[in-house]
Amino acid sequence: MTNEFISIQEASEISKKSVQTIRRAIKSKKLKIRKKKTPQGFNYLVGKSALLKIYKISEPRSVKEEAVAQPKATKAKKETVEKNMTIETDDFRELVGCMNSLVSKHTEERDNFLRLINTMQEKIFVLENKLNLLQTPQSKWYQFWK
Repeated sequence: MTNEFISIQEASEISKKSVQTIRRAIKSKKLKIRKKKTPQGFNYLVGKSALLKIYKISEPRSVKEEAVAQPKATKAKKETVEKNMTIETDDFRELVGCMNSLVSKHTEERDNFLRLINTMQEKIFVLENKLNLLQTPQSKWYQFWK
């Protein structure tokens, strides 16, 4: 087994014990730990091999192994689906018509959005000009008697 260190939370998830139980095992020196200094104090890292040994847990499968096992099954399913799939011309024409209508709707919505943005920019420009006109000129405090 490797000397991999994990956080107390990860150790509690693997062993299906509470965080407090893991802390008690650390205090009684049943688990091999490392202290990692942080600005707030210390984080305790638990030795994974010691955790598995004490709680008699078999090595859990890693996420990578599960990910490798799953695509093999899905590839076979995709191949069978592709072999049995046929597209008729009417279905294809219907799909093309649907796509064309979606593209035209998208174009209209984009044009409307751009018009709205231009209108908002013009209104902001007008408001900025009004605000500049309303601002009083800044004079020095000692110039009130001139």
